[in-house]
Amino acid sequence: MESGQVTTLTRDSARSSYARIGRFLARLVLGALFASAGALKIYDPGAFAIELERYQLVPWKIGVVTANYLPWLELLTGICLFLKWFERGALLLVTLLLGIFTLALASALVRGLNIDCGCFGHALVSTGTVIPILRNVVLLLLAGMLWTKYR
Repeated sequence: MESGQVTTLTRDSARSSYARIGRFLARLVLGALFASAGALKIYDPGAFAIELERYQLVPWKIGVVTANYLPWLELLTGICLFLKWFERGALLLVTLLLGIFTLALASALVRGLNIDCGCFGHALVSTGTVIPILRNVVLLLLAGMLWTKYR
């Protein structure tokens, strides 16, 4: 083997290792964030229903049902992604949920609603809508990094 080929193989191997480490970290971050966001909202679905109502996107009854079940979905999806159980399904749910959350936040921003995103219940101080949109875009990029494994 020529030295040029060895150098290319070494670079490709290093690039592959960095990609694998990046995907590992992205999976842990997304899984931990979703699991913690769900866990923080589970104990008080009434407060979460009020946060959902402020978006003015769904009727109250649908908001109440969503507030009761969405945190559990986030928790279970986050745990599955974190532990690599049903990884593709969990990644699909995380990607879809992030897309929906980002669209809801953008809708509130465009309509001039001054709301807290409600993403982590009352565990974090109010961040408005712009910071959560930017955070979600970064998280969607991390999810995109994970999807590269399946191409």
